[in-house]
Amino acid sequence: MGVDVLAEALSITREEAYSYITRGAVRAMRYRSLPYYVLRRPIRGFEEGTAVLVGREGPLVVRGYPPIRRVLLLSTAVPRHFPGEVYVEEKMNGYNVRVVMVDGELLALTRGGYICPYTTARLTREQGEALRGLLGEMEGYMVNGEVVGVENPYTRHRYPEAPLFGFFVFEIREASSGKPLPIPERMRKVEEHGLRGVRLLGVIGKDDVEGLKEILRSLDEEGREGVVLKDPEYRVPPLKYTTPAANLGDIEAGMRFFFDEGRSYLYSRILREAFRVYEEGGGLEELERRLGGAILEPLLRAIEEVEEGGQLVEEFTLRMSSLEEAREFLAFYEGVGAPLLYYRVAQRDGEVLVTVAKAKETFDEIARILETGLSPID
Repeated sequence: MGVDVLAEALSITREEAYSYITRGAVRAMRYRSLPYYVLRRPIRGFEEGTAVLVGREGPLVVRGYPPIRRVLLLSTAVPRHFPGEVYVEEKMNGYNVRVVMVDGELLALTRGGYICPYTTARLTREQGEALRGLLGEMEGYMVNGEVVGVENPYTRHRYPEAPLFGFFVFEIREASSGKPLPIPERMRKVEEHGLRGVRLLGVIGKDDVEGLKEILRSLDEEGREGVVLKDPEYRVPPLKYTTPAANLGDIEAGMRFFFDEGRSYLYSRILREAFRVYEEGGGLEELERRLGGAILEPLLRAIEEVEEGGQLVEEFTLRMSSLEEAREFLAFYEGVGAPLLYYRVAQRDGEVLVTVAKAKETFDEIARILETGLSPID
């Protein structure tokens, strides 16, 4: 796979393309017979996670998904940011996937820009006809959606409407430019092709912050993650806001593996909750109780588990159609740097179940602390 294709796709010189590859800013990959490049950091206006897929008819640039700014103070940010009415869509707790079609085949790209064999195969089996119909009609576009459920390798959250595996469309974008379809048009396309979209929770005026807070209170009571706020024509970028239930749940989940994830989980989520309490003008005692429990309880449980001889692992099970599919996924997963402690493969009722355990640094660090009594951090 020559660097000339990458240079042409990104409008850079051959020497620059070669330099980006050798320095690790761009990674050369292959999915079956399809070569592709992944941008591991922003380059010349292309977002991190942008992929260049080298199909038979030429390269397809699939723009990375732009980060969405987070709101800390609703009453300040929302009226100032939006020019008019605001579409309030549900933010689901899963992983961001871009689906494109190259050489007649569906491909599912993670936010990092990698073609995930498992997600590609599962979406092709379960929603392939609908996705092919939409992307065949809209050549050069990508379907952006959230994969949720417990049968996936990345983020596992059980939803009543998709407990195992579900794909919910939240945008349709032009692949090479990243320009999104207006929301009403996207919703029509999703419905016409029999796909599922994220929930539209309401359309409010930009000054109706109380109406927005009421939506968020209902989501919080249900334990749902939050909202993405959008202008219907994308005249301004979207904003996002998460519920207290999601913030505290993330802290609790992250603190189980506190040397792996705790530090990154803690700061941002404590900040969100502090500004929420400030804006609402109370609830400090309740926050202290809930926040303290979310931080300390999983941490103490992890220490006790290691002391009692347990092993701290993140385990998940994936449902596949063949042993070849299982081998392909495991090779990909290890190839992108996921440290596997072990995996098990079982065949049952015509399906292949792959159970994977990811190794966690937290186990080794706790074991060393219990042995030496010394802290690995200052």
